[in-house]
Amino acid sequence: MAAPAPPSCPLPALSRGAVALCLLYYLRLQRGRRLREAARRHRAARRRRARARWGRRFALLWLAFGPGEWAENFRLGPATFDYLCGRLRGAIQRRDTNMRRAIPAEVRLAMTLWRLGACTEYRAVEQQFGVSRSTVCKILRDVCEAVVAILTPAYVAAPAGARQAGFPAPPPQLAGVLGALHVPIRAPNENAAGYFNRRGWHSVVLQAAVDARGCFWDVNVGCPGRQTDAQVLRASELYQRAQRGELFPGAAREVAGVQVPVYLLGGPSYPLLPWLMRPYRAGELTPAQRRFNEYAAAARTVVGVAFGRLRGRWRCLQKRNDTDVSFLPTLIAACSTLHNVCEMHGDVFQPRWMVEEEEEEEEEEPFEDGEGEEGAAAEIREALALTLRD
Repeated sequence: MAAPAPPSCPLPALSRGAVALCLLYYLRLQRGRRLREAARRHRAARRRRARARWGRRFALLWLAFGPGEWAENFRLGPATFDYLCGRLRGAIQRRDTNMRRAIPAEVRLAMTLWRLGACTEYRAVEQQFGVSRSTVCKILRDVCEAVVAILTPAYVAAPAGARQAGFPAPPPQLAGVLGALHVPIRAPNENAAGYFNRRGWHSVVLQAAVDARGCFWDVNVGCPGRQTDAQVLRASELYQRAQRGELFPGAAREVAGVQVPVYLLGGPSYPLLPWLMRPYRAGELTPAQRRFNEYAAAARTVVGVAFGRLRGRWRCLQKRNDTDVSFLPTLIAACSTLHNVCEMHGDVFQPRWMVEEEEEEEEEEPFEDGEGEEGAAAEIREALALTLRD
């Protein structure tokens, strides 16, 4: 026996208005899909054109400049540029997104070197590379942070001892010359008076220990310009390590009957410590003491030349820097590291780039802390002075 048929369910009749509304909605959906697809294709084409434009522009930069012109614009040679790009690529390269094509790592590095080496404004970099000013600022920050994180531990490190520092003896045990550089800045919104130095402008201080090659093996950046050299020294990690005996442990040797540790040489504005020598104060000096002062003055030219080459290569340190004060230590530390990279890789330094550093006058910033020149530090300096002969 056949199964009974299911009861019929007639569909409701649709009015002409409902049919027309559904058709209109369908057409709108189709049109929206076509527009979104066209926009996607347009973005893809724009990314391809941008990539080709970046490639052509960088290729022109690479091919048009000779070694001298390349160094004039980027302050280092093509080989060092390739080395830096290889070391930093993983940290500075960004991925493409649906909205835009990422700027290649080579262009990011070139923009940063151009900004650091050219004493110019952000808008000049913006016009040269065809990106917005905000993008230039972000790329500068990213690349400088990558340089400090990746390259600084390898290129800014204390030598194993006085011999590695490269200073000729006598006097022995000299590992470096200590000096300070004031980098001009715009007056900050907070504590502007603290950054106003004795020369009459706002600055932050770069303290550096320099070896015989003119490379920095310790840097301390960020102290306000109003602080004295001794105050900057006491606030640094170098001072803390040296006071704990961790700077050059177990490297002392006997000189003229005195145990002399590996030491640094500073100017008259620094304190006299067992690991930090300074010239004798003016007065009645013995011939040995005068010879020590003459040697100290000659040795201290190393730090002046190093600072001059640093500012000559990275000219952003010459004029008032408009960068935010919180980012300045990273930028200056990156410049110091790149200085070492260029010096160690043998990049040409043009003599016309050189910036002569002003000699610190002893009467301008004398060290006054109520301490006499007696004790172990004075004995060490006297023993070193006795090693100098006419």
